Amino acid sequence: MLHFAILKSLIRVALADNSGPARHQVERLIEALRADGETKEAAALVRMLNQGARSHELAPSRISRSASAAGGSQERLTPSVPLPVDKETSAPLATVIFPGDIVPQLPLFPEALKENIEALVLEWENSERIAAAGMRPSLSCLVYGAPGTGKTTLAFWFAARLGIPVVLARLDGLISSYLGTTARNLGALFAFANRYECVLVLDEFDAIAKVRDDPNEVGEIKRVVNALLQNMDAREGRGITIGLTNHESLLDTAIWRRFEVQLAVPLPGFEQRVEIARRSLDADAESTDADAKLLAWVCEGLSGAELQTMALKFRKRRLLLDDIEVSPVTTVAQLSRSTSVHIDPERADRLFLDEVTLTKYFATSEIKFTHGELASLFGRSTKTIGRRISEEGSRHDE
Repeated sequence: MLHFAILKSLIRVALADNSGPARHQVERLIEALRADGETKEAAALVRMLNQGARSHELAPSRISRSASAAGGSQERLTPSVPLPVDKETSAPLATVIFPGDIVPQLPLFPEALKENIEALVLEWENSERIAAAGMRPSLSCLVYGAPGTGKTTLAFWFAARLGIPVVLARLDGLISSYLGTTARNLGALFAFANRYECVLVLDEFDAIAKVRDDPNEVGEIKRVVNALLQNMDAREGRGITIGLTNHESLLDTAIWRRFEVQLAVPLPGFEQRVEIARRSLDADAESTDADAKLLAWVCEGLSGAELQTMALKFRKRRLLLDDIEVSPVTTVAQLSRSTSVHIDPERADRLFLDEVTLTKYFATSEIKFTHGELASLFGRSTKTIGRRISEEGSRHDE
């Protein structure tokens, strides 16, 4: 292999601190080399990995220390580890996402929520000190809120901060029509997660953890809830479990008690929506802060994911209308009636008011667009905008 000596030197530097993400990427390279028939080079990299692991046995990584402090002694999870499967269908019960495949960016959350998240991270990053005081870090966290608010991204970000993989299971996918199979699937999933260093993320948590006295549910779901409770109790001290749900009102009260940390993720406020829109429009040199504010206004009450969808459609529409004189306000008005994003009907209707009325509204609304921003949004001069806003404003444009 050309320049393999240089590649080995780079890998040696990357493995110096026994970083989990670095080791994962080297393992991926080893698999690629083997697939290409470069067995000699692959064997050399395997030796480097083994030597690196041995050299750090007396100085365990942060994650090893965290697991130890939490009461666990798990194995490292690698891409070659087989996943647990449903015995009836052979479908995998979970997927594994490694730190190197996660974009470590926390969604735009309110300050109070970010402080609570950082507090949980701080516990795990200082788990040795906590253990020395006879305690342990929080081992369970329930994240709930509307769809598209960043719950899954938050769970992945947490794992990336700790440098350990995510074992992601959609609980609605574990449910089987065969009597007893769902409980067995849960047992297999938790046994797998308890064996390895990981963050166990249970998505669609309400699919199984429903209220046990719900008259619409049969006895089997009650047995499944009990099995889930037992598995969560058995995982005590083995690692952190994060549950995600869009329907927290469906959860059994006993489930709520199992979670030491409970994080409510709200819909984004106006300033957060402006920043989400700004980031989504960032690649478009023609977009302005006024465009971001307009999108934030029209997406009142929507999730960050819905706003990102709207911003993407806005960018595409503006790109295709590059040679046509259509204002950003007109573009957003058209999208409000044609996109899958459910814009508030009152706001959508307002966008179709005559320009003078809409200009005055935006100038005096809670957002208070500046004259320059309004000129950009309507494709008019600031002089025209000023005249529209004034009491003497004419309905005729320059």
